[in-house]
Amino acid sequence: MLDAQGVLAVLVLYGRRLEDAAPWPFILTWLESEPRKALRHCLIYDNSPIPVEIGALPTNASVVCDPDNGGTASAYSFASERAAKNGCEWLLLLDQDTILPEHYLDYAEDAILGMPQAVALVPSVRHGSHRVSPSTITPYGSIRPCENPGLVTGITTAISSGVIIRRTAIAETIFPPEIWLDYVDHWIFLNLSRRGSATARIDAELSHNLSIRTPATLSIARLRSILAAETAFYKSVGGRSRVMLPLRRIVRACRYLLIGRPSLASVTFAQLVQRTSPATND
Repeated sequence: MLDAQGVLAVLVLYGRRLEDAAPWPFILTWLESEPRKALRHCLIYDNSPIPVEIGALPTNASVVCDPDNGGTASAYSFASERAAKNGCEWLLLLDQDTILPEHYLDYAEDAILGMPQAVALVPSVRHGSHRVSPSTITPYGSIRPCENPGLVTGITTAISSGVIIRRTAIAETIFPPEIWLDYVDHWIFLNLSRRGSATARIDAELSHNLSIRTPATLSIARLRSILAAETAFYKSVGGRSRVMLPLRRIVRACRYLLIGRPSLASVTFAQLVQRTSPATND
């Protein structure tokens, strides 16, 4: 089914050479395979302020440079348009840190054959030794990994890298300006949930490096972006999750203090005061 409908991979780069991107060796092998597999094209979307040097590419690969850094939201939206032009019904979303299994597309084919109505195919993802995806967004706003798919309550979500999703699902998703990098994946799955779209599990496990899980290296600019995206996301989710957000941020600020990052704690507390001020109009 994937072979017949076609897959376009979008690999998002930022400040890293293509040959150093973890998924590229697998993508290159698939692109050059004979007979052609499901993967028909790879779009390399470079968000680097100074475009990275990219050498010769296969004929079924292309590059787009976005030095203004529209994030993954812009990359995915552009890829959905390119997929339509290339006659591909599916997008494989990839980050530069994601390590793929060799037979990943075969596992994905099994997933769609088992659930033909699925709009998104989701693998298991680990950050180091910790499973981080797929997850659920609980009624209180916590994002918790799904250890047992049969006992899922809440909104299903996943890290976007490694997900195979119908291009129309991305085309129909409108991203708020605050959600351009962080929370893009959760925003996609929130919209899928509200449309009643089905997701299927890919029987494969990927390794991925989550920068948000290493707060010691987090910049103030990135934290402000995270907080803005988080506010927009939980504003849309609403209910108890929005009520719990201030407490969640207090806990986070305290963690920043414990690891010796008082500047991050200060930014978090300042944003907390701003959002809870009576003058704030949501």
